[in-house]
Amino acid sequence: MMMDVESPWDDLVGPSTRAPRSVETRESSQRKRSWVQASDLPDPIPQDGWVFKWVRTDSMGKPDHKNFQKRRREGWEPVNASDHPEMMTELRATPNPNGHVEVGGLILCKMPQEMVDQRTAYFQDRTKAEMDAADNSYLRDDDERMKKVIEKKRQVVFGR
Repeated sequence: MMMDVESPWDDLVGPSTRAPRSVETRESSQRKRSWVQASDLPDPIPQDGWVFKWVRTDSMGKPDHKNFQKRRREGWEPVNASDHPEMMTELRATPNPNGHVEVGGLILCKMPQEMVDQRTAYFQDRTKAEMDAADNSYLRDDDERMKKVIEKKRQVVFGR
């Protein structure tokens, strides 16, 4: 003897109360975008193993050879405009006479990532050494006022 059992598919046969997927959007599930100030200088397409930086070549219309040469000695190499045609179309500019990407007294340079990491480590070590020297000089004096400022250890004593 067979009983009337409702099929699980019976609900699908009737009219749907659900909105069609074409009407649904993801706008409600997306986070709202926050405003970010646009950069005055465009970023080149990233390349593995290279770091890019804009280096000042002149300031207020006067050449700044000293700054540019210092950056060159640090290892920053000017980027050729032919290597980054997207920069030229984005800037709507022509390359400088040497064929490098230049905007408003700044020239685009690059350096290998490993050299940037070494440079960063060098300056971190130098900063730490200067902080240690300043602390040692500052802590060397046996002034009561200094001990209150520089106490680094706490001592908890019970029963006194």
